[in-house]
Amino acid sequence: MPPAPKVLSTTTAAEMTELYWMALLRDVPFDQFDTDPMVAVAAEEVESRFAEAVADTADVGHLIAGIDVPGPAGALADLSPHNLFRLGLPGEEVGPLVSQFFLRDIHYGTQRIDQKQLPYKKSRDYLTEFPAWLRAQRSGRDDEGQAYPQSNEDSADNFETTRRYISTPRDLARFVNKDALHQAYFNAALLMLSGGARWTPGNPYGDGHRLHPREAAFGVLGGPHILALVSEVATRALKVVWNQKWQVHLRLRPEAYGGLVHVQKIGIGGSNGKRPYGLPGWVSTTSAAKEVRKRHKSLLLPMAFTAGSPTHPAYGAGHATVAGACVTVLKAYFQTIDEKGVPVPFVFDPTRKPADANGLKERMQPYGSGVPVAAYVPGVDASPPNACEGVLTPLPKSVAARLTIEGELNKLAMNVAMGRSMGGVHWRTDNTRSLMLGEALAARILADITTDANEKPTFTFRTFTRKMDGEPKNVRITAGRIYVDDTLVDTNISCI
Repeated sequence: MPPAPKVLSTTTAAEMTELYWMALLRDVPFDQFDTDPMVAVAAEEVESRFAEAVADTADVGHLIAGIDVPGPAGALADLSPHNLFRLGLPGEEVGPLVSQFFLRDIHYGTQRIDQKQLPYKKSRDYLTEFPAWLRAQRSGRDDEGQAYPQSNEDSADNFETTRRYISTPRDLARFVNKDALHQAYFNAALLMLSGGARWTPGNPYGDGHRLHPREAAFGVLGGPHILALVSEVATRALKVVWNQKWQVHLRLRPEAYGGLVHVQKIGIGGSNGKRPYGLPGWVSTTSAAKEVRKRHKSLLLPMAFTAGSPTHPAYGAGHATVAGACVTVLKAYFQTIDEKGVPVPFVFDPTRKPADANGLKERMQPYGSGVPVAAYVPGVDASPPNACEGVLTPLPKSVAARLTIEGELNKLAMNVAMGRSMGGVHWRTDNTRSLMLGEALAARILADITTDANEKPTFTFRTFTRKMDGEPKNVRITAGRIYVDDTLVDTNISCI
């Protein structure tokens, strides 16, 4: 991984501004992001601070357009309520912020996985008072003595009473606090298998390929293979990112930085307790910081979890590395780009010729050919007596038709990575660089498969990062070698 932004840098201060806004907007339903006036204020302020950070080339870890923020390489895109808190990954900008892979029940053999969850209680933020914050820094535990894995579990009062699909930033933070790490991608694999997603053209068992007429993929290059692989790469991702965390970078958590901002500006026990750490002065005077101070009487970062952050360094991010690895193998195993280089649609289009038809279907019953998968935007019904109950509003057909499998998989990776930031435990750059780390790891594992399997498959996918024209790079893996835009970048050891 490249160096992390410096503690005293413009980039870290800009990222903190975004995190303050994430905390302030945790309970705004995603279906209201485009109309909420505070979201518009946040987008304007975050864009101006990100622009300063992108230009701060004196910091080797500064924000990079095309990697860390929306836009092509070298140019920060305009931020709006629509793309606020997004990463700018290919196809991710289309439709609602939440991936469609989060918004439906899943066929798990003859059983179903219900993706609704019991949300955290609205307006409940933690570690906003200095004694509680300091106790958490010293012990890694909340006021009830619970460590991070048991955060919020001391009382039913920390939860709403009605289950719903992920509908707010706080809901995303809830999911990534308790998920099984590879969970979202295992579920996505099940949805694509049941939805009729095609194998990548480099899979010889795929439609019209050399083994298709007489043989089917199964333990190799089939359903059991991808379900096992999407789990296996998660464990390897954790190992490589833990080396980055502990042996290379040792970056502080946003919650700790919030303590520095608080003490520099407000002090401990009054102005005599201030300490001049050297943070940019404006980090405590932004609109976001002023609103946090108004609500909580401090500049500590309001946390979604009672115990605050995990007790290991921030950079890289475990969840984001796992997301990068798992989503990459899904994009490589299934056809996400057609033979003409066009992203495959998410919704099956029955008007196209059967030979050309692509996209996902769903079946409400265990029989029949199924119907085109539906697409939704999630929200919250605020009206009594349904307060806090989730709602799914169908997307207009014109929007649903623009969704792609690649985009929704990229969006899934973004959701999990940035969900950690919405909880207050990670910086944006923790997430973006870790997605790339996971992507590189997955590419090496896929390269092994191209030499280990008798079928000698070829894998292709497009990168998370963007070039100067805004397009991602094309990756092709064959015979143990990895090519990016047709340039050899890696020769896998197992094929030498």
